[in-house]
Amino acid sequence: MAEAAAGDRRVPDLDAVILAGGSGARFWPLSRELTPKQLLSVFGGETLILKAVRRIAPLTGSGHVFVATGERLVDDLRAHLASRPETAGLDIGYLVEPVARNTAPAAALAAAFLAARDPRAIMAMLPSDHLLDDGPEWEATIRAAAALARDGYLVTVGLRPTSPETGYGYIRTGEPIAGQAAGGVIGCRAAAFVEKPDRASAERFLAAGDHLWNSGILVAGAARFLEELESAGEDGRRIVSVAREIAAEPPEMWRESAARERFASLPSVSVDVAVLEVSDRVAVVPSSMDWSDVGSLLAVERLGTPDAGGNTLVGRAVDVDSSGCLVYSPDRLVATLGLRDAIVVDTLDATLVADRSRAQDVRLVVEALKAAGHAEAVSSRTAARPWGEWTLLMKLDGFQVKSISVDPGRRLSLQSHARRSEHWVVVEGEALVRRGTEDLTVRANESVHIPVGTLHRLENPGPGPLRVIEVAVGDYLEEDDIVRHEDDWGREGGDR
Repeated sequence: MAEAAAGDRRVPDLDAVILAGGSGARFWPLSRELTPKQLLSVFGGETLILKAVRRIAPLTGSGHVFVATGERLVDDLRAHLASRPETAGLDIGYLVEPVARNTAPAAALAAAFLAARDPRAIMAMLPSDHLLDDGPEWEATIRAAAALARDGYLVTVGLRPTSPETGYGYIRTGEPIAGQAAGGVIGCRAAAFVEKPDRASAERFLAAGDHLWNSGILVAGAARFLEELESAGEDGRRIVSVAREIAAEPPEMWRESAARERFASLPSVSVDVAVLEVSDRVAVVPSSMDWSDVGSLLAVERLGTPDAGGNTLVGRAVDVDSSGCLVYSPDRLVATLGLRDAIVVDTLDATLVADRSRAQDVRLVVEALKAAGHAEAVSSRTAARPWGEWTLLMKLDGFQVKSISVDPGRRLSLQSHARRSEHWVVVEGEALVRRGTEDLTVRANESVHIPVGTLHRLENPGPGPLRVIEVAVGDYLEEDDIVRHEDDWGREGGDR
């Protein structure tokens, strides 16, 4: 096996698979089903999925990064990543699961796909929604994990705990693995997995120093992972058999009914339960990287500094006489008075108030919203798009008002609507508007009307921002009333 040239960061045979199919229910109301947390830019301007891609891409041996997701999110993820200048030149592929069946079937399908392409492939399976350092320790950790994977281990990454966290899974470390070290990082055997312990157990783990937080990162030979899963029991054999059958077909066939039926028949089980907790070839690489799985709204505390009362106030928040609270409100003014250990998260269309100790249970709110038929469980008033974003300002019977922001040099799809007309008022910048066969320049304080059924497109040709107020009028105003005739990001149907 040829080693990388001096100065080349690539790890031979390493392929990255980024899991991006989750809905982030515990991060509501910031995260929604159609705009999950991996597409949020709350932490530092870049979305979490973009951070994940940029973190691993320089280390992949072939330059390939694969995003594993579901049918509902793949178009938005592809368009988002394709529109970012930071991904220019990267080879990003998309593995669309036939149906959602948890991480073990997803990992098996990805591993079968990679192994069919290259029997030597080492799969680095990474969550798309984590925050962590991407400096020298990150690279040393991945290199150490890849070295262990070449020796036949299924390798996890464990973070040295800094607090008795009860929302994370833990890995109890065993003996060091002799002869396996990379960049000074030494792996050891994984002795046991512990899922989200109680407070007393977490405090005991922290004091003992022999438990690590489970990061959810897995590095393993693709073929070896399938062998270990296959030998783990009947469920593992079924998963591997179906994964190999589907992976033998072109990825565009994975969404056909036959593949859906086969994949849907598989047990919904995590990688940890299906194979890591039962295999005797599991290793863990300890790391001291700053890390968060953004597993609950408490992760937002990273954005602020606690005051004298232990409150973290982010955005337009004012407090009087509260303690131990997290208040996040980037847009509207939120005032709190005399609260104790509460979480308050406010968005344009929904507000969550919760006991701090129930941060992990926010998904129960999402389940209740879905059961009651509330659209806010699925979508929000603001939606990021590859060309910019839109925000719904008002919606009543027969009309709606949106604010549309288009990035410099970007344009919406060439489209038409069967059941609504649109009136665009430019409030900032200069717009190039295609209306039927006309090309119109519309400046600030000018407007243009788009009749029902008319082919149209909005574009920002200038170097500065473009902001437009759109008034849509019609008997049906949902986003599926759109026909795309041309799109710079290859999207079909859906929204703009």
